[in-house]
Amino acid sequence: MRVALFGCGRMGLGCAHSLATDPAVTRLTLFDTDPDRAHDTAHRITPYATGTVTVATDPDAARAGHDVLATALPWAACRDLIGTAARTGVPIAGIARPHQDDLAMLGDLDRPGTSTVLLPIGLEPGLTELLAAELAERLDYTRSVEIFCGGIPSTPREPVGHVSFFGGESAHHLPIAQRDSLATRHGRLVTVPRFSGLEERHFDGIGTLQAYHDGMVPWLRTHPALSEADCTQKTVRWPGFGEAVTRLAQLGLLGEEPVDVDGARVVPRRLVERVLAPRVMARPADTDLVVLEVIAHGALGGRPHGLRVRLTDTHDPATGLAAMTRCTGFALAAASLLLAGGEVGGAGWQMPHLAIRGAARGRLLDTLRRHGIRIAELFPAA
Repeated sequence: MRVALFGCGRMGLGCAHSLATDPAVTRLTLFDTDPDRAHDTAHRITPYATGTVTVATDPDAARAGHDVLATALPWAACRDLIGTAARTGVPIAGIARPHQDDLAMLGDLDRPGTSTVLLPIGLEPGLTELLAAELAERLDYTRSVEIFCGGIPSTPREPVGHVSFFGGESAHHLPIAQRDSLATRHGRLVTVPRFSGLEERHFDGIGTLQAYHDGMVPWLRTHPALSEADCTQKTVRWPGFGEAVTRLAQLGLLGEEPVDVDGARVVPRRLVERVLAPRVMARPADTDLVVLEVIAHGALGGRPHGLRVRLTDTHDPATGLAAMTRCTGFALAAASLLLAGGEVGGAGWQMPHLAIRGAARGRLLDTLRRHGIRIAELFPAA
């Protein structure tokens, strides 16, 4: 298979590593707007590669002659690429969560002659919905699904128990913005404040973490087995982070409206990010871990029944890949190869939790296991 990867940041590096080490990939082409970053990725993965690894300097050349495209770019950077690929008949998979305003554009791709657009497929969104669908399909009726997911430092660091390994909208971005999150009640979307619903949960081998509402995609409920369920998704952090963010918000320090400070207009949240960033940004010796747990309750064989699955991973010292890099990039790589092999298809936008089913879903999860990511069903269910 011939695969082109767009985006060679930390998530792209994980995808590139997985693709390069898969014997099914005969040619891997890397493209990044920063050519040095693409060449650095090629240098890091070539010792592990089973096929040819090349770097393209032109995006049009990178698209041509490949069986599938993979994009490890944020939505704004890959939106046009996705539309072009779909119209030219090349299947494409990506990790980016599309903006709400662009869902109609994705819907317009559902027409004869367009290729498959499979997204978002990373850790979250992606594996979160796949595992929720997996459990729901095994029940006769699903009453509720709870998703807990987070990438956290292996060791919490003061002052808020958090280390920021990956950027966002700016070099100093921190996950502290105040906004609404989503949940479903009896299959209907409802909004809940981010950082609300704070609770403590114990994870064997990790310790006690806290969880708060955050991150659920609105299309989770489109799965037939979840159409009437109560669904929540919470981000997990080390204890203390949620309370610290809530206190900052109560003090007005996370506001989005500029205030006057000695003649300068300052957005409080951005100022807090700039002040906190040096204290929470990752240092060379910092490592991370990932935990994703999904719990489903319902009925099976006429009796109440619960299911629980947990995915965990840690930083890999042999390759230097972070746990978040591995879980996100490896999921994208596996999904891309399912596309290239024709195991997932359909015209236009395909939501992974609906499109990757049965044996295809099993193969994707088995790929993660082969890379050392642990996925285990746990008992009891709660």
